[in-house]
Amino acid sequence: MSKIEQGKISLDFRIEGKKEQAIFDYRYDDSNQSLDYTEINYTNPKLQSLIENNAKMMENIDSYIRNIIEKKRSSLHKGTN
Repeated sequence: MSKIEQGKISLDFRIEGKKEQAIFDYRYDDSNQSLDYTEINYTNPKLQSLIENNAKMMENIDSYIRNIIEKKRSSLHKGTN
């Protein structure tokens, strides 16, 4: 049975010595392991530009969020066994 999970994660970055955030609202479908971002908010337009204009950075963020989802799911499964 497919499970769709919705969530939100905030990631911290430093821009010119100041802490900035990117907040990702996502939808994850475990049947095909698709991760869709329903909304992304940035505390600084420079951060938005740095992330959205750099495919490698977006790949790294995507991998990071997937890992967090998997760890969360794994800990939930341990708690039910």
